[in-house]
Amino acid sequence: MSGVTSVNRAAAESLGLDAATTELLVTGIGLIHILQVYTSSMVAVAVWDWLVCLNAEYNFIWKKEWSVIKCLYLWTRYYGLACFSINLWLFNANFSAEQCKTLHYLIAATCMWTTLGSEAILAVRTYAFFGKQRWLAIILGILLTGETAFLLYVSIAGVGQIDPIPIGDARSPCTASDKPGQHVVSGFWLAPVAFDLICTFLTAWKAWSLQASVMSSRIVSVFIREGLFYFVAVAAVNVLNAAFMFQKNPNLQNINCFLALVLSQVLCCRLVLNLKGTQERSTSFSSTEQHSGFVPHPRSNVSIPLRNYHPTDTTFTQNDIYDGVKVQVGAQVR
Repeated sequence: MSGVTSVNRAAAESLGLDAATTELLVTGIGLIHILQVYTSSMVAVAVWDWLVCLNAEYNFIWKKEWSVIKCLYLWTRYYGLACFSINLWLFNANFSAEQCKTLHYLIAATCMWTTLGSEAILAVRTYAFFGKQRWLAIILGILLTGETAFLLYVSIAGVGQIDPIPIGDARSPCTASDKPGQHVVSGFWLAPVAFDLICTFLTAWKAWSLQASVMSSRIVSVFIREGLFYFVAVAAVNVLNAAFMFQKNPNLQNINCFLALVLSQVLCCRLVLNLKGTQERSTSFSSTEQHSGFVPHPRSNVSIPLRNYHPTDTTFTQNDIYDGVKVQVGAQVR
């Protein structure tokens, strides 16, 4: 028996209750402890990722002009950290049952905006990858609006307070799950999976049909790699989280919520920084090439296009000299 379990059992037995109630208390206290450790660890991961990305964030986000993707990144990153802190407080502090009747609504109500920030980043990147097609913006906008409405419904009408430990006026952490007889909270995590799947399918289809140049293929490959990894990782944990929502123990129903929430935020922020970094390096490399007069060709290592120095309608003749470069035109007769 581990030390924590022994302490929990000793605390429950000290109340002098019957054996069945004592076992119930031991289980409940143990699950609460697991939830606290789990959520604290995930918040530590979110803070660690923010700290290690500060240099890239300064170069690729703060130093750049304001744009939609910059606003979405800052919202997802910093509102996400504030959201995690609020929920960590709810899961670790002690509240009365009366206090938790109001506070438990904060759990879903705060988390939904972090989720929507991550989804909006993916939507904007998909829209940009398609060359800013208006029809795609309309479709993704409708889907995001529908997801927002559903998450609002779950936050307001779908969540219920998990009853505290029934020992007099004992206080406990504030947690929430499905209202009795409902399973709509699982949709809170499955809706983002559906949206991610649509965006990932569109991205993969576009990448398959697009014959990218050498310069743009780096950006395409980063987008595909990060996008597919984002979907696979987040979809897997969201499905696992939704599956836990259907089991009977309410203390286990939301055990994986923070894993799904933090992973979505971290990977989406990483996606933005990686793409921004790739674009920055590509732009810098392209500027150097233009300054030196060298432009790479997809089928050769180095090319010196003389049309960069003279009009394209110039006709080269035998032994002409342009800017010190002798041009010799020859033909092979078979």
